[in-house]
Amino acid sequence: MTANEIRNIALLGHGGSGKTSLAEQMLFMTKGTDRLGKTADGNTTCDYDAEEIKRQISISLAFAPVNYKGVKINVMDAPGNFDFSGEALSAIRAAECAVLVGAAKDGLSVGMERTWKMLGKKPRMIFINRCDEANADYSSCIEAIKAKFGQAVAPIVVPVSDANKTVTCVVDLLHNKAYDAKGECAIPAEVADEVEAARAELMEAAAGADEELMEKFFDTMELSAADMAKGLKIGVRDGSVCPVLCGSAVTGMGVDMLMQTIVDLCPIATDMPAEKALDENDKEIEVAYDPNGPTVAFVFKTISDQYGKFSMIKVIRGKVTGDMSLYNVTTNSTEKLGRLYIMKGKKTEETKEICCGDIGAIGKMDKVKTGDTLVEPKTFVRLPALNYAAPCYERAIAPKTKQEVEKMGTGLNKLNEEDPTFHVTNNAETHQTVISGAGDIQIDVLCSKLKSRFGVDTELATPREESTGW
Repeated sequence: MTANEIRNIALLGHGGSGKTSLAEQMLFMTKGTDRLGKTADGNTTCDYDAEEIKRQISISLAFAPVNYKGVKINVMDAPGNFDFSGEALSAIRAAECAVLVGAAKDGLSVGMERTWKMLGKKPRMIFINRCDEANADYSSCIEAIKAKFGQAVAPIVVPVSDANKTVTCVVDLLHNKAYDAKGECAIPAEVADEVEAARAELMEAAAGADEELMEKFFDTMELSAADMAKGLKIGVRDGSVCPVLCGSAVTGMGVDMLMQTIVDLCPIATDMPAEKALDENDKEIEVAYDPNGPTVAFVFKTISDQYGKFSMIKVIRGKVTGDMSLYNVTTNSTEKLGRLYIMKGKKTEETKEICCGDIGAIGKMDKVKTGDTLVEPKTFVRLPALNYAAPCYERAIAPKTKQEVEKMGTGLNKLNEEDPTFHVTNNAETHQTVISGAGDIQIDVLCSKLKSRFGVDTELATPREESTGW
């Protein structure tokens, strides 16, 4: 497999917008799973942790590799709750493109606005979900998105709605096809004029991304589907175009079109700008995505529990094989690699190689942490670490029995490997252990995991104030 056959995407957006259901539908439609799981039933591929099942929310970044028409789409399902925004940051770092998921009846959500800002210059597209539900209003939703994000927003679908504004099928403007919940269908005659007008607007947006296409468009006032895809792909990569699609993650309407659009329009790793890094003298350098150069990989996520540890990597240059030894620039030590894996929810599939532009996991790397750079020996490249937001909420934490103080400390250290966004400090003056994070939900989840994974019951309290010295 090469970078040309891989697309890395991050599903981002407000909590409850349907990102996990969308990942589940993509897996199911491509036979990556033999049954369609539901969040309410606690049996989706990506929400497999006991806390996620109990709370019916995503807590950790999860992976769902989808094989669509010979292309591997690495789907990263990131939590939408603001307490777990560090997980979204990890997904953004590893992805070439984000899919912002919103619900048609919610309009422009705070979560979509926030993740749009988090993306910076990263390519993106939008999927308006739940268009088939009661009170869904695609038109109002797209108007709000255009008003907020401007001219880059380019709908590549025309939804067909019934009298209750419920979308019954979607028309793909790029390929001039229509899809309902059962698959491809005929384009309804009543929207023919609307489709023609919208397709002309999309041609203009595609032409605007490339001078050659612009000349061709002005000469003929027409672009082929291939030319439109070429122009839109350039626009997505440089940020001048943000395609908008719609459908339903639950019924599958529009999901096949979304996967086709990801394959057609999302940039591949080797098309992306070089990564900024530092050399051994702390001088700024650039590392291009190159399958033939000395290996450079970045650890963007750690999955750790009582059963084992997996270091999730994105290969920037060269390739990673299980028999390699790589130098950890962060710890100044050489690491002998072991088994390599492809993650699908909680399941692992062993692989011999992770190529340039791909993501995968290295098992049992005890000294490797999130944010580390791994390179071939005698090569020095330090990629920037993940810049997490500073914690803003703190609680004093203690075990219910004094005999479990050490056990609690071990558990917190293990959990911190997986979630480096929370901090633990031991206050010598107040004799308290203080845990600080993004909010009360994150702290509550950590306490639940201490009990379920490490058998430690804990109590939370307001941290005591230190003496002012007066």
